[in-house]
Amino acid sequence: MRSMWWEVTTRCNLKCKHCYLHEELKPPSAEPAGELNTEECMKVVDQLGEANVFTLEVVGGEPFVRSDIMIILRGLGEKKFWTTIDTNGTLIDEDTARELADTGIRRLCVSLEGPDAEINDAIRGKGSFKKAVQGIDYLRDFGVRFRIQMTVNSTNYTEIEKMVGFSSHVGAEDISIIPNTECPSSNPFSSSLALSREGYFEAARKVAELKAEYPQKFISSDFDTALGFLSPESEAVKNAKNNKLIRCSLGLSELTILYNGDVVPCPLMRDQVVGNVMEIPLSTIPDTPEFAVFKKLRNITIDEANEKCAACEWKYFCGGGCRGQAYILYHDLLAPDPRKCLLAKGEGHDSTTA
Repeated sequence: MRSMWWEVTTRCNLKCKHCYLHEELKPPSAEPAGELNTEECMKVVDQLGEANVFTLEVVGGEPFVRSDIMIILRGLGEKKFWTTIDTNGTLIDEDTARELADTGIRRLCVSLEGPDAEINDAIRGKGSFKKAVQGIDYLRDFGVRFRIQMTVNSTNYTEIEKMVGFSSHVGAEDISIIPNTECPSSNPFSSSLALSREGYFEAARKVAELKAEYPQKFISSDFDTALGFLSPESEAVKNAKNNKLIRCSLGLSELTILYNGDVVPCPLMRDQVVGNVMEIPLSTIPDTPEFAVFKKLRNITIDEANEKCAACEWKYFCGGGCRGQAYILYHDLLAPDPRKCLLAKGEGHDSTTA
């Protein structure tokens, strides 16, 4: 595996409404049973090197709630991984930024959901915008590279242009704009934050417009293909018929290590454990019997996935969508991605859509 996610903790100092871990997050002081300790984490660092991992994304929870996070990050820096740390930015003070500058970590990804406190804090909690911006200021002062990540939902999709401008103003290397992840029904905010079809397309149009205005590569986005669903005669749609496989990188190019050492093919598939790095080497996990089912997915066509996708006129352009998005709702590796069904036909999700 050339790319990995590493969830170093499920503890967090915030309780963001849209978080896919909403029900699993723990307060900073409530260390969950099984969370890897410092020594175990350093063994993971060594295993990542032995597995020839190139890019690594360190995630949480909030990584900076760990008192030993700098020890871990220095170890990663010594291995020369292309490491990004996903953070809410609120725990980055002057000393933290100074230390980060010397770790060898490539950059931080700071999540914000709006260009001001009113919009951001409605999702991330009161005071989070001010603290995150202060953290960003410290990162910039010490020359630590960072990007902004905006998760677009029903409350902030009209703020994309302002967020891009804000990101440029504070000195971000770039901005990543992604749609809200489907959350389990146990998340009480799931339905209210979901983007409507019209909101999704409006966001996609705005992203396309801004990409033409800003320097190349300043804006990266998961909205790029959405407009194809409005252009059935476009070359992109026509050419998609040449690829009939399910188009998801699940288990193909990256894996996720959870806080307790469990390895899963996708962070949204937390019960699909294919091994534990405290029990078997990371480099051998793709050869385990548990991983075999995900290898088979690479050769399944969209016509074979499920009846609904097989009957859809958009199936080859869509490619079935994200397996994680489907699984988090239906617990079925071959179910339709509900976001793609929304874009293609305006269908929401319920217990019958899979």
